[in-house]
Amino acid sequence: MSTVLAIGLAMLAETPIEAAEIAAAPIVYHIQFPDRKNHYADIVASYPTGGKDNIDLMMATWTPGSYLVREYARNVESVSAVDDARKVVQIEKTSKNRWRVSTGGSNHVHVSYRLYCREMSVRSNWVDAGYSLINGAPTFLTLVEKTKRTHRVTVDTPKEWKDVVTSLPPVDGKNHTFEAADFDELVDSPFLCGNPAIHKFEVGGKEHILANLHEDGLWDGKAAASDVAKIVQHHQQFWGVTPYPRYVFFNLITESGGGLEHDNNTVMMTSRFAYRVRKDYAKWLGLVSHEFFHTWNVRRLRPRALVEYDYENEVYIPTLWIAEGITSYYDDIGLIRSGVISEKEYFEAFSTTVQRVENAPGKNVQSLRDSSHDTWIKLYRRDENSDNSQISYYTKGSVVAFLLDAKIRRATDNKKSLDDAMRILYQRCVEQGYTPDDFRSIAEEVSGIDLSEFFKTNIDEASPPDYTEALEWFGLEFEPADSKSDKDDSDDDGKKDKTPWLGVTTTVTSGRLMISKVVRDSPAWKAGLNPQDELIAIGGFRVLPADFPARLKQYADDETQTFVVSRRGELKELAVTFAASPAETWKVRVLKDSTQDQKQRRAAWLGTK
Repeated sequence: MSTVLAIGLAMLAETPIEAAEIAAAPIVYHIQFPDRKNHYADIVASYPTGGKDNIDLMMATWTPGSYLVREYARNVESVSAVDDARKVVQIEKTSKNRWRVSTGGSNHVHVSYRLYCREMSVRSNWVDAGYSLINGAPTFLTLVEKTKRTHRVTVDTPKEWKDVVTSLPPVDGKNHTFEAADFDELVDSPFLCGNPAIHKFEVGGKEHILANLHEDGLWDGKAAASDVAKIVQHHQQFWGVTPYPRYVFFNLITESGGGLEHDNNTVMMTSRFAYRVRKDYAKWLGLVSHEFFHTWNVRRLRPRALVEYDYENEVYIPTLWIAEGITSYYDDIGLIRSGVISEKEYFEAFSTTVQRVENAPGKNVQSLRDSSHDTWIKLYRRDENSDNSQISYYTKGSVVAFLLDAKIRRATDNKKSLDDAMRILYQRCVEQGYTPDDFRSIAEEVSGIDLSEFFKTNIDEASPPDYTEALEWFGLEFEPADSKSDKDDSDDDGKKDKTPWLGVTTTVTSGRLMISKVVRDSPAWKAGLNPQDELIAIGGFRVLPADFPARLKQYADDETQTFVVSRRGELKELAVTFAASPAETWKVRVLKDSTQDQKQRRAAWLGTK
């Protein structure tokens, strides 16, 4: 028997299970960190056998909210098992994420395993000498069954770690022991172990916690919690229902990024320097708003395919643009409506979203419906051609939500909006989940008009968005390309100093100037320049990495030059004809001569005076 298993069983024996608990037959886990400096967690799990000769165990291959099979079992080591008499029983790996355990006729089998935990992300595990983040999907082996079963977790922390923060309810009288009603709730409930700064506040009669790990004097947690409270209040009022008993914002200030939503909590990662830079802090507030909006849209109000999770297989979801794209639209809308950012900051953020859509040639290749459906093989597996062939359901979904909101408001003379459609969708579909047709029919019901062409063009087809109607309704415009002074692009003699368009992204690798991306239909694309080409010379003259930006300014928009590249060691000469830089700008601004009606519509939309 392994030392870890012996220690774990001894600790389990110290807390005998009552008769009623035996009837309920929970799965019991004990987590320890004896080798935390080397990024390991040790797990001892006790499973009821139900009188079977063998039981099958399963580990999730993906986690809800992050749609990629990540093969969490790759981090499992040293699996062993004993029965109630502590006699070793056979355990066999039967597939990449399943194990079969012989029971020996025992009422329980006790399985121990080690987890390597060193992936700094919101969906994975991290363990080191200072703290640990334990997520459900990459941690817990559970029984392969359809029975809804209680899962109990005890976390044994080193004395230097004062807190175990989780949204799970504690078990009375048991230190650092928590209980999940079923495996879904366990997967949905991370554990942060260490010494985070805890900031509590109440909104809508519910307790909320902002748990900041590593404030280090660079984050004002109290002020941040105050801003978070304003966002919480707005979203509670937006939906008109608060479906959670208590909510935890895990904010790991660990020089990483991202967020992952759960029913009663969210895990976020950020930089220690984000708080004091206004633009970065506003982005963090947007992350807070996005993940908290998910409390309703995607955690409770789910696409029908996600009502019941299949943790071992891909689930195809053509409506992720609703789950993520509409949430992305409302995250920044929520910030301005709650008063934590200005109108100027809102339009800067929205302009960035529009620019990302418009600068992606993939918007003309992949539809929003297909972007949602193919998330498992594309969104999280980007390569050098992704911008040319894909569109994000986050960004384009957000833009389409803006267009749909404007269309509903226009059709109803500002009496109804996308807000109303989302609330009705929640009321009708929160239990059974929704289909694409459910959303479309409710949007048509709220707007009172036929939206089939809108959905065909914007969702089902790979078409660029048409902003004309929405911009006119709200009194907005795109800043003209020539709105800035020509002086910014001129030298002292008044000569133009513009760079012609080539259409590549470059990197410097071991002192070599390498092409990393080529934009579809750009001069480089048409000439046949490839990703991973080393750029050596232009027009017969050597080009060094540091000289490349200045060298491009030497050429005219329609000039042809010979490029010498090294392609896997073979020198090639390619004729490249430059072009003028694309003239479009995607900075959204308010019309200076907005009508009174446009001002009123804008104020109703943004929640401003």
